[in-house]
Amino acid sequence: MQDFEVFFMRKFLALLVVAFLCFATKVYAEDVATVTVTVANFPQKLQNRTVIVTLGNGPSDTKSTIIVLDGLNNYTETVTVVPSEYYCAAAVQYDALGDYPLQEIDQTTFLQVEDGNHYDLIYTLADSSWYESVTGQQRHYTLQPLETPPENYEPKPAQVGAYLTAPVGFSQHVIVYLQNLYTGDVYDLELYESNELAAVEPNALSGKYAFLSAYVVGDAESRYQFSCEQNELSTETGADFHLTVTDAANPDREMNTPSRDQNVTVQAANSFNNRDTAAPEQPAIESEVVSQPVKQQEKQLDLLSLLLDFMPGVLVGAVLFAVHRKRRH
Repeated sequence: MQDFEVFFMRKFLALLVVAFLCFATKVYAEDVATVTVTVANFPQKLQNRTVIVTLGNGPSDTKSTIIVLDGLNNYTETVTVVPSEYYCAAAVQYDALGDYPLQEIDQTTFLQVEDGNHYDLIYTLADSSWYESVTGQQRHYTLQPLETPPENYEPKPAQVGAYLTAPVGFSQHVIVYLQNLYTGDVYDLELYESNELAAVEPNALSGKYAFLSAYVVGDAESRYQFSCEQNELSTETGADFHLTVTDAANPDREMNTPSRDQNVTVQAANSFNNRDTAAPEQPAIESEVVSQPVKQQEKQLDLLSLLLDFMPGVLVGAVLFAVHRKRRH
């Protein structure tokens, strides 16, 4: 009988422990919630930039949950938070001027988080920069009037590029703006020391392009000034804009163009644009036929030169032979 009582007590205690664990798990699960933060449709030009998302009790909350989104996590991350009301904010790192503002697709600024629930915050790039949304104008350039394209114009994929002549040792971050005068599209190209101050926009459309402006990021005092060799270029002949930057603080510094000769980026863009109009290569047999008369002339000249080299020796030998015969007689 005692064994049965001990067995029963053990079973009862085991059931009690299981019930407690289930209750504790349920309580813990209801004391937290999860939030998945994602940046959708992030432009290719920003794929190397980091996005910082904060979930806090307000803009001044020093204990906010900070979420770092980049290419390593495919711009999505899930975090666990306690139930509360959260102030949500997202920004592209090192974008102090607000040129790339992010907005939540449901305009969520305050998120009320409840026990055990899951929430999604999806951010996209806003249609206009902060400066444009406030002033109605672009900060760094003024749009050019559109032109009427030729009758046979048909937009097709093309590439436009820019490369820089700069003072030796120039290592600033430069952004160049180019506008398609047929479609109105504006493309911004980013030039760094790491890409040898040359960049290409691979997703452009064919047409006539205009150089709008260029600036050095963080140059609040306008120390660097830009000029463009040709302000308008067509993708049919190569929309490869050559810019020169001068340093007002050191105007006599030696200049160089690090990308023109050794960087194939802009050259590859021109080849891409001209892929349908490239002239066919001439057969090798034609070049051989054309070169044969030249080779024959070169061979005749070589023989004549050799003969002239031997003429003095032959003449001297003939004179000595004649003198020798005269003495014998």
